[in-house]
Amino acid sequence: MIGKLIVWDVDREASTKRMLRALGEFEIGGLKTLIPFHTALLATEQWRNGETCRDLVEDKEWLKQLAFPAAAPADEDQGETIERTYAVEVSGRKFDVKVIGAPTPNGATPVKQAPRRERKVGGGGGGAPGQLASPIQGTVLKVAVKQGAQVEEGALICVIEAMKMENEITSPSAGTVEELGVSEGGAIATGDTIAVIK
Repeated sequence: MIGKLIVWDVDREASTKRMLRALGEFEIGGLKTLIPFHTALLATEQWRNGETCRDLVEDKEWLKQLAFPAAAPADEDQGETIERTYAVEVSGRKFDVKVIGAPTPNGATPVKQAPRRERKVGGGGGGAPGQLASPIQGTVLKVAVKQGAQVEEGALICVIEAMKMENEITSPSAGTVEELGVSEGGAIATGDTIAVIK
């Protein structure tokens, strides 16, 4: 999810008009979104009448009208392409990503390894050594380790749901889970201790 749009007004009709206007003002480039689907759904009679729109969601012909046009076939005479490699860190894990595209204007082919950022524990507040603190408030959906378990750096410790998004919390270092302060289904606040790993 890259964004969430919420509108309100005096009634359903006014709220729908406001939502349609807001959806029309969105400017998102470089990727496909569900904005055309939501715009079309809000314009239906079912929506106006406050009915469920399940029949439309299951109607393949209706959905086809909202499909993005197929990408044009690649032109074989597009010119030279080069491959670049980048190091990317996501949730404390490092990935090597290859990008194929046109060369840079000056002909250079930069291959830059990004410096690895160490994950700060304790919510950036200087917690106890080995303490893994929650960076967010939410609900613990999954606990992937047990107290006493040996874990590697980057191993999944738990998954926290916040604002309908699942956030993987990983171990900042290899070690033993000496304390485990979370359980599945439990609530957690920012800064609460998830685990102590030494």
